Amino acid sequence: MMRKKWLLVTVLVVFAAACFLSGCAQGDQETKEKDTVAQELVIGIGRDFYNGPESSNFVHGSTGVWESLTYLNENLEPVMQLAEKITSDDTKKVWTVTLRQGIKFHDGTTLNADAVIKSAMRLKENLEFDEYGTFLDLEKVEAAGDNVVVFTYNHPEPAFPAKVAYHGCPIFSLNSFDAEGNLTHPYGTGPFKFEEYKKDDALILTRNDDYWGTKPKLTKVIFKVIPDPATRLAALKTGEIHAIADVGGVLPEQASDIKGDDDLVLHSQAVTTSHYIIFNNQKPPFNDQKLRQAVSLSIDRSQLVEIVLSGYGDPTSSIFTPLAKEWVATGLWKTDKEKAKELAGQVKLQKPEKVSLVVSSALANRWPYKPIAEIIQSELKEYGLDVEIEMMEAGAWSEALKSGNYHMSLSPYTLMTGDPDFYFGRWIYSEGQMNTTRGLGYKSSEADKLVLDAARETDNAKRKALYQDLQKLVAEDVPVAPIFNDISLYAVRKEVKGLQLDPFFKPSLEKVWLSE
Repeated sequence: MMRKKWLLVTVLVVFAAACFLSGCAQGDQETKEKDTVAQELVIGIGRDFYNGPESSNFVHGSTGVWESLTYLNENLEPVMQLAEKITSDDTKKVWTVTLRQGIKFHDGTTLNADAVIKSAMRLKENLEFDEYGTFLDLEKVEAAGDNVVVFTYNHPEPAFPAKVAYHGCPIFSLNSFDAEGNLTHPYGTGPFKFEEYKKDDALILTRNDDYWGTKPKLTKVIFKVIPDPATRLAALKTGEIHAIADVGGVLPEQASDIKGDDDLVLHSQAVTTSHYIIFNNQKPPFNDQKLRQAVSLSIDRSQLVEIVLSGYGDPTSSIFTPLAKEWVATGLWKTDKEKAKELAGQVKLQKPEKVSLVVSSALANRWPYKPIAEIIQSELKEYGLDVEIEMMEAGAWSEALKSGNYHMSLSPYTLMTGDPDFYFGRWIYSEGQMNTTRGLGYKSSEADKLVLDAARETDNAKRKALYQDLQKLVAEDVPVAPIFNDISLYAVRKEVKGLQLDPFFKPSLEKVWLSE
């Protein structure tokens, strides 16, 4: 009797195990099938992510097509990406980069020192492509083995690990270049491959199944160019697109509409973009420091954020993003209307003084620049300034600024390296790129010396002190006036899971999936 009982138990155990294994096998099969199901994500953006051969990167970094030696984390600190290790000598002039091994480009070739050198030298030899000024003062770059690259500069470069992050040093396969060294196809190492570009319409990516990191769940990503903000939101509501995910993609006044739609989810992320009033420092009336100070003091930044941005912004008291905690000096930019009125009264103006405030229509489609301009117009009327707002298409706006054919404007700027020199060396230095192309015409021998000394200082404590002095000087001279730091709004349909923007508004495409 006991023997029969044990026999029955054994049969039941075997049967249960078989059922379990069968279920597991079936589950594994379902998982495999689910993994092979095409998951296509369509993202609406207000600008074109295709930059083409005449650029540093061919396509914007948000596409995930290419990668760099480093990337910046949430604290704006450089962490290793294609580099496994980066070290310097005592002078900070020589930087040695050891590459990760076994990483493949989209064309099947292996990441090595030659590819890094080719990518870096293209920027060195075409400074218009060197977005960060990464290689402006590079003396030489050479291989010290198949996976080791040595960069030598003609002066200390303490911010090198930050400068070779993201757009500062996109790395492409040797097969990406033609015989003349032109970038003809972006064979990168990222989780997605460049597939097709439809001019002024869409950029199409496909999954890189050999990605060295975590394999994405999405099989295809389409960035749909929709410049008009109302049309973008309508496309999200109807399901024509799955998400709006880029800095300035969702306007603050659209937030309540999105929150009231059960099919949509609104997100926000503090990003490293700040917004400024910029002045033509060489042209009356803003060649007068007191009037620039008056304009800055007249702007109630908190009220502007509350009313125009519906609270989705940071009323800044610093010259650049407070996310750069190690470097930023706060409390330097304030509102004081009485002081503003006093300063403006000390400036000899024609009554009324006509002032042009030029605004890019392309930027006004991504941020509420028109109502901000109207607030400035209203505030400055009290000081005898007759502000005329001129909306311009992007090309005309850029040309007007470069030629100095303006008095004031509004402009965003992103601290892409997290390092102060990326701001001061470009906006405040008299020969800086943004100073010249935006027509500021700001010149200060004291500021120039501080910019150069701080950028090359190898002692971190001394470097911080120099940047504190520089921030105080800029707050006194007011060549530009910061008004708010960006809190980027983005939105998805409820079936989109895992999509996030980071401080550089790069979407987490490698983590996204679509639920049924």
